[in-house]
Amino acid sequence: MRTISLINQKGGCGKTTCSINLAACLAHLEQRTLLVDMDPQGHCAVGLAVPDAQIERSVYDVLRIDGSNSGATLKDITWQIASHFDLAPATIALAALETELHGIPGRQDRLSDALARVAADYDFCIIDCPPNVGLLTFNAMRASSDVIIPVETGYFSLHGLSKQLELLEQLKKQCHQELRIRILATLYDIRTKLAREVLAELREQFGKILMEATINFNTKLKEAASFGQPITEYDAASKGFKDFLKLSREIMGPGPRLTLNLPRAVEADPYADDYSLETAIARAQSTIEETLEAVHESAEPAAPVEDSVIGGISFMPNVPAPAQRRSNRMVTQELKSKAETLTRRADEVKAAAQKNLGLAITSRMATTAQKIEEFYGVRQVPEGLLFVAHFPNARNVGIAGDFNNWTPTRMSEDRSPGAQSGDDTFRALVALKPGRYRYRLVVDGRWQADPHNVHAEPNPFGEVDSVVEVV
Repeated sequence: MRTISLINQKGGCGKTTCSINLAACLAHLEQRTLLVDMDPQGHCAVGLAVPDAQIERSVYDVLRIDGSNSGATLKDITWQIASHFDLAPATIALAALETELHGIPGRQDRLSDALARVAADYDFCIIDCPPNVGLLTFNAMRASSDVIIPVETGYFSLHGLSKQLELLEQLKKQCHQELRIRILATLYDIRTKLAREVLAELREQFGKILMEATINFNTKLKEAASFGQPITEYDAASKGFKDFLKLSREIMGPGPRLTLNLPRAVEADPYADDYSLETAIARAQSTIEETLEAVHESAEPAAPVEDSVIGGISFMPNVPAPAQRRSNRMVTQELKSKAETLTRRADEVKAAAQKNLGLAITSRMATTAQKIEEFYGVRQVPEGLLFVAHFPNARNVGIAGDFNNWTPTRMSEDRSPGAQSGDDTFRALVALKPGRYRYRLVVDGRWQADPHNVHAEPNPFGEVDSVVEVV
């Protein structure tokens, strides 16, 4: 059984939401999953509609010291939430555990011992930790093989992340075990400049341990929690479900892939061609260096002729000693000359390749940004407002706003030769008078803000409307 703890001292980073939906998506992928709530607030039970009044025994009863030796086990307290998905709930009583276990030997291994008894029953165990570092969190770390730090893409979260990592490294040493520590960006809102900058900073500073999956801000996740359902049951077509499904597959897959440390990395997927070019340059450079090393070794001055002549007898048949000396000097000079030429050519090739790589990346980024700016979003044209949206695999995209009484008007599919992604692009031209307008897109019956318009504001229904002004 692989055990993963979600730890962050800062509240409001989506830790419990991540714990619930990660466990649910792992179960959705037919992985036997146990979710253990180590937070005395008991929000995992609340988010999964487990009535607090009906929780007779909890994690507290498993971890406490029972003098009668008849304490509860995890099997005694688990609730089946869905197929392959069980919950070990927590209650406020768990807050007293640290005081009760004070001075008790082995108190830091209570959870590890309890999980060991059910290890054969599950493939994954997800532990939701409290927003502080104490005995409960230490128990979780002792029982875990992996630690995930959910980080909200905001300024204060980024500011405290380094200290959080330092603290976890210290606890890791105290645990005397190897832990894989990863960072997960959560509550990411691509519409805000701050979120984009924070994510880019995370990728630049922590590229090797930042998870490729990103949990975007999605109202469906909040709605699912309010209905006591994981996102797998509430809305399997939502962006939130897709984000957690990607996260689950990344966790189930191989270890983290090392990527290029490109400055100010963008939110899109890495450019495969650029990575291949960089890899080719690295391999070519390695080959050149190995060749140069071999040439330089061969170009070392030959042993003196006197060492190869013993008792006046030359060990180079038919070659007089003076000719042998000249031959050695000529070979040495020739090899050194070739080595110098090869070194200059290698430097030229390397410089040219690096320049081309930089130009290719810059060109690709500029081209992508230009295409997004040109094709997607909303802009004013002489005939009115032109709305252009990009939704791969969408069957029907409409637009509704205060300019059409919020009645969805179907957008036409753009199948022109120059259209971006062909039938994935939808257009609508609306003639409007000068003024300020609010609107939303309706994608296969689901209402959402325009992802290509950064101007938005909340509406009375707790969601977001896109905003555009006609001048």
